[in-house]
Amino acid sequence: MRITLEVPEHRAAFTLELLRSLPFVTLRGQAAKAAPLDETAHLLSSPANAARLWAALERDRLGQRQTHSLPDDLLR
Repeated sequence: MRITLEVPEHRAAFTLELLRSLPFVTLRGQAAKAAPLDETAHLLSSPANAARLWAALERDRLGQRQTHSLPDDLLR
C-alpha cells in the first residue's frame, strides 16, 4: 500500500522521526527537508507559554535557577 502524507511544515521533523521509528514503514524517494524548528517562536505563539517563558527568563536573570533530572531507573 502506498500512502502520501501532507504534513504542516512545523510538524514535518517530528512526523519523519516517528515514521522512521516504525519497523514496517519504508520511506522511498527523497524526503522533503523540514525547516528547523524555532522553539522560541513556538513558545511565544501561545500566551500561556509566552508568560511562562518570560517568567523563566526573569528567574534565570535573578539567579533563581532550577535543575531537573530523571531518576536513574527511567534511563535504563
